Amino acid sequence: MERLQKDAPSNWSKWGEEDQVGALNYLSEESVLTGLKAVSKGRTFTLQIPMTSGSGPVFPGRIPTQHFMAQDASVYSAGKAEALAGGVKFSDDAAFMYLQGTTHVDSLAHAWYGDQVYGGKSDQTTVHGHSHADVAALGEKGIVGRAVLLDVGRYQNKNAPYRLAPDTCISLRDLQDTAKAQKVKINKSDILVIRTGSIARFWEEEPDAEWDANTEPGLCYSTELVNWVDQMEIPMIAADNLAIEKVVQEIDGETVIIPLHGAFIRDLGVVLSEIYWLDDLAADSAEDGKYDFLLVAAPLKMEGGTGAPVNPVAIK
Repeated sequence: MERLQKDAPSNWSKWGEEDQVGALNYLSEESVLTGLKAVSKGRTFTLQIPMTSGSGPVFPGRIPTQHFMAQDASVYSAGKAEALAGGVKFSDDAAFMYLQGTTHVDSLAHAWYGDQVYGGKSDQTTVHGHSHADVAALGEKGIVGRAVLLDVGRYQNKNAPYRLAPDTCISLRDLQDTAKAQKVKINKSDILVIRTGSIARFWEEEPDAEWDANTEPGLCYSTELVNWVDQMEIPMIAADNLAIEKVVQEIDGETVIIPLHGAFIRDLGVVLSEIYWLDDLAADSAEDGKYDFLLVAAPLKMEGGTGAPVNPVAIK
């Protein structure tokens, strides 16, 4: 990555030495008002995938959410608990989960190369919890602004269910061509929401191709893409896959794993938000031809966390 990013743009110190929210600084009060102008019908779409105990798409090395009942009707029927005064009974539960095991937001110290995380801080700041650029900082800032859905899956595949084939590489040109076909303009400081259509394969009994974390379609690294994201002052990129980008990439004959995480998160401070459910929003946009909307999201304020769950809301 050092070689790839040697002459690439960096936002370190752009918003001060102690900045922890990076490109979210582009989301100003004006950005919120711009996002509000994208609302015309008041239709809402929640973009989190369902959280089902023991099942869900996760990045290799993680396990799906584990959900446990701590109390339910059984404790009363078994005589292990009594109703509260007045007769009220209640249930209670708990969960074990990877904080990035569902729709989530990555912190700006989540991924790096070399020995420095975003802002030039030592990677030792990640030990036993992030002391710099944790996800709680992003939760405190919040994410509100005009977003543009780029339905690359539907643009490149005109047949239902309008999705990209495994291992498909999405280039900057693909994004621009999709926007042109959708007749939507990408403005500075817009949030990009990219639909591949791939994530739905996980739940299908007979998918057109087997879902696999390492072969999901996604963005592919290029200096043109990195420079464009920097010049457009993109604050956040979201997508319906596990990594925003294609996980395994071949660059100049070398195999590289998630290179855009290094370029976007570490160097530019661009927030990445992953595992979105976009099929319903995409179908609605295909019907009414409106691909911009107000996006409202805030990850849970997990202090020291490298990421946190989020249920984004798109308002058209």
